[in-house]
Amino acid sequence: MTPTPPRLRDIEAFMAVAEGASLGAAARRLGLSQPALSQAIDRLEAAVGQTLLRRGPRGSFPAEPGARFLARCRRMMGQVQAGLAACRSTARTGLLTDTAIETHRAIVRAGSFSAAARLRGVSLPTLARTARGLEAALGVPLYRRAADGMVPLPGGVELGRRFALAAAELEQGLAELAASGRVEWFRLGTLPMLPQDELAAAIATLGPMPALRVTLRDGTHAALLDQLRHGALDAILGALRNPAPAEEVEEQVLAPDPFVIAAAATHPLARGEVPSPAALAAQDWVLPEPGLPRRATAEAILATLPQRPRLAMETNSPHATIALLRRTRALALLSRRQIAAAPGLAALPVAPFGPPRAIGLTTRRDWLPTPGQRAVLDALRQAFAALSSAGEDSA
Repeated sequence: MTPTPPRLRDIEAFMAVAEGASLGAAARRLGLSQPALSQAIDRLEAAVGQTLLRRGPRGSFPAEPGARFLARCRRMMGQVQAGLAACRSTARTGLLTDTAIETHRAIVRAGSFSAAARLRGVSLPTLARTARGLEAALGVPLYRRAADGMVPLPGGVELGRRFALAAAELEQGLAELAASGRVEWFRLGTLPMLPQDELAAAIATLGPMPALRVTLRDGTHAALLDQLRHGALDAILGALRNPAPAEEVEEQVLAPDPFVIAAAATHPLARGEVPSPAALAAQDWVLPEPGLPRRATAEAILATLPQRPRLAMETNSPHATIALLRRTRALALLSRRQIAAAPGLAALPVAPFGPPRAIGLTTRRDWLPTPGQRAVLDALRQAFAALSSAGEDSA
């Protein structure tokens, strides 16, 4: 059974006491009685399974687990505050309820009131009341009427994104408390054309970690980037865009992986001599769809040829591309590692094309990984470094 997440107001009560050391001062600040404040902290400690505050005649101070959890709570509330600022609300966070936050996140995720009601399994009038109550509490408009019904405004979308990042911070904070009963997650988005050997080696080196779960999610760069920005992913592994595709993310190079021209190993152009532009133009080509870096690099190559080659197939699927190359005399642009991992393929004896291409990690700039997440990151870095060195030695 999944443990019930702590209440936002219980977290605020804990933070008020931990940062001020006085139950009385914290109760006055939050507008609560001291017994109500004590009950809130008791509920939170019961939810996380650890003592967070040490109470004594001189005040209440964070215990060691409480100090770690307090740091995460501050990051969590920082995201909430950033969301309120984005929608230009000056309301206190104490006016937010857990139900309103989850409802708004569902609206942003689903795109409309009606879709969010289906997602949450509630009636549309019930969801609308909660959403309108949130608007009233914050004192700013969050939604507008559109053809699909009520949809979030841009400020509401950013508020929902910040709510999602706050929830991710809370999840990390709970995972760092060993007795909370929470599983520690590392959610990794993987891009097409990702070399699998390095990824498999990294996962294998982790060994048994009962409290850690690693999930892999394939997708396009645009889809995975959106999930990363909303906290649904912790990192993206694959070809870097360089520069980073959004202000709030950063990229880290793990290994070079340039584009080369690929063909079946039995192709006449793969026999050792550098092919001429005319020979390249005389072959059929397999190209990815427009809009991808690989297509842009391929178009730059084709522009140097005396005539445009015939298009054999247009696909974003590396598997379909490799299958067609094995059975025909077509050419395609693939990464050097992709070719090395595909029996029956060879790289034509020409220099790599395009701007420097690398495999790496994309993460949020303000992301603070947990110890388990850091272990996965270290394993990925070591696996790519080891196999890159092996590749250089054999080149």
